[in-house]
Amino acid sequence: MHSDKKQKKFTIIVIQDERRLWSFKLPANFLTICLVTVIGLCIISFAAVLLHNRTGSYREAATANIGTHTKPSDAGKNEPSADATVATTAAQYYNLSIENFQANFDLSRKLFRYSFLLKNNTSKNSPASGHIFLILKSEGLGAEHWLADPQTALPNGIPQNFKDGDPFSITRHKVIEKNISVKHVYDSASIFVFSDDGKLVLKENFSLRN
Repeated sequence: MHSDKKQKKFTIIVIQDERRLWSFKLPANFLTICLVTVIGLCIISFAAVLLHNRTGSYREAATANIGTHTKPSDAGKNEPSADATVATTAAQYYNLSIENFQANFDLSRKLFRYSFLLKNNTSKNSPASGHIFLILKSEGLGAEHWLADPQTALPNGIPQNFKDGDPFSITRHKVIEKNISVKHVYDSASIFVFSDDGKLVLKENFSLRN
């Protein structure tokens, strides 16, 4: 058995000056539909505002994090260079001293004889090698008249090319002795010791006056 239910409707009549202008019929659930629509729009608007606020918060947090991150250090400023590391290693590797320096002039043969003990003072007696110069000089005598052995240029009184020096290699100690030709007597002698890579690791001055 079928029962037909008539859909309930209500009529809206527009009257002006006691005259009926027009009228139309609406389903009974029209108001419910309008109410649901309005509520839905409100919910959508609220969700959009909430999403916008959260997105802004995330952006601010990300910006703050970027601002607080430390920039990578400049390798050329904060980190030691390879040359600095080599220099430090050389300074730690070489610990030499000169002992028992002896010298005399033999003017009849125009010779200068000298000898000394080159000592390696590193705790583990690590092998040390390099180049040695002897410089003879006198008070009032310009550097251009000093005598360098082995011969080399002396800008600012320092041997220019360390590789011109007499090579040496020691573990604990070694006696260095040599005769060199001279034309006259000098007042003092300086010994320069360079490492294999050209670092000046030792300089000693000795008086030759009797």
